[in-house]
Amino acid sequence: MNLFASRRFSGAFMLFGAVSGFIASFLLTIDKIKILKDAQFNPSCNINEVLNCKSVMLSKQAEVFGFPNSLIGIGAFAIFIAVAIAILGNVKFPSWFISIALGGTILGVIFSHWLAYQTTFVIGALCPYCMVAWFGNFLILSSLIQSKLESKSLEIEDESARITIARVSGFVPIFHLVWLSLVIGAAYFAVS
Repeated sequence: MNLFASRRFSGAFMLFGAVSGFIASFLLTIDKIKILKDAQFNPSCNINEVLNCKSVMLSKQAEVFGFPNSLIGIGAFAIFIAVAIAILGNVKFPSWFISIALGGTILGVIFSHWLAYQTTFVIGALCPYCMVAWFGNFLILSSLIQSKLESKSLEIEDESARITIARVSGFVPIFHLVWLSLVIGAAYFAVS
């Protein structure tokens, strides 16, 4: 069996993404509160003019729904920490659950792309913690696609189709890591 297509790898991949995203969202929220208390506060993620969380945090894009976007991240990533631990514990979720989680994650990835565009071309600065949250979203997406492919392969009786699904599933994390690298790399070079 392909290591990248295994449940254990998928669960660990999701857990790493969810924990990374949760920590980044939590730190962003703490820094946002500190900025609200003291406008002169300089967040730890302010590295230079290009990598500058404060510029992003003070933008209207940082509060699309009227509250800090990082609060969405805290909630969503906490849920996926629990889901990842369940997957590592060999819990088999029903197909409908994976479909709903996959749909929500796709929306999160679309939102991440929109935020990447906004930070790059409108705000003109990149937030390192935000990029970690984007990274976490992509890892969760890969894991959920793999889970969906796994549940689909269990429904199929044709052995050659199962082998094909396993091969495709093995390439999903690699594809998403390359895609994410391109998004973050393009954003960095466009801003700098």
